[in-house]
Amino acid sequence: MKRVDIEPGAQAMTPVDIELKVLRLPIYTGAVVSLLALIAVPFTGSQAILLDGFFNLVYLITGIFTYRVGRLLRLGASRRFPFGYAPLEPLVNLIKSLLIAGVSMLSIWYAVSSLLTGGTDIRFGVALLYAFVSAAVTIGMAVYVWLRYRHLQSPLVQGDLAARVIDALTAFGALLAFVIAYLLQAYGYTQAARYVDPILSLALVAMTVGIPWSLGKGALAELLYMAPPPSKTEPIEATIRQALKAVPLVALDIRTVRIGRSWEVMIHAQLGPDTEMNTHAADECRQRVEAALAGGHDQVRPVLVFSHHAPEPLR
Repeated sequence: MKRVDIEPGAQAMTPVDIELKVLRLPIYTGAVVSLLALIAVPFTGSQAILLDGFFNLVYLITGIFTYRVGRLLRLGASRRFPFGYAPLEPLVNLIKSLLIAGVSMLSIWYAVSSLLTGGTDIRFGVALLYAFVSAAVTIGMAVYVWLRYRHLQSPLVQGDLAARVIDALTAFGALLAFVIAYLLQAYGYTQAARYVDPILSLALVAMTVGIPWSLGKGALAELLYMAPPPSKTEPIEATIRQALKAVPLVALDIRTVRIGRSWEVMIHAQLGPDTEMNTHAADECRQRVEAALAGGHDQVRPVLVFSHHAPEPLR
């Protein structure tokens, strides 16, 4: 496996080691920020802090699950999971998207209730201190995960990055709300300052609603074995067709799905009625296909079947 140097003079790490490190660090920061939020809420009365704390609590729970799945993926197939642990990746992202959506709905309910009852009084001392610390930690973690994701291209890290972006936006929004509310109150607009917190909570949900939707939609499509976009599958299928170009085939049916980071490809090659193929020739064809895919595509698992029968047509 390819090894990656993290820093000059540092011990080399594999991409899997880096992935686990990226998934592990947000667990610690999520625990710290969620604990700070739960402590700060009674002293501030802020729903934006409550929303931030709920988000971090969700990320903490799903982060532990994500890290566990990341460790399982490096084990490969087992008797209990004979085809490997790849489906756990989209499952984790689907659960994460649903939990984020649930917290967002809860925040909407709290914000609307606050607006209908005259807004929220905020005690700014603890609120500003918490918001500054939370924004610094979460924005820093989001940048860190994004920098690592650019080189890893891991579905697990992608899901964690979506969570980190929402977390950072929520924390930054809370800081912005407290600064605006403090200025409004300082200049005598006390009643207007009461509405800053619930309005900002609604704005944060509106800004981030597309992230869990996109994450959950892609994860559900993978779990249901739905076909990826042609732009993703055509390069893989073109490579397979080129590798089997020398074989006299009547038809070649290729079905490609993506499960987490893996591409599962079922290839049904129909031989002509007068074409004979022994196991040695079939093995050579399979090796040719695997070698061609290994040269330009990562994590592709092809299954090649030769038959004189026509493949079942797709509707």
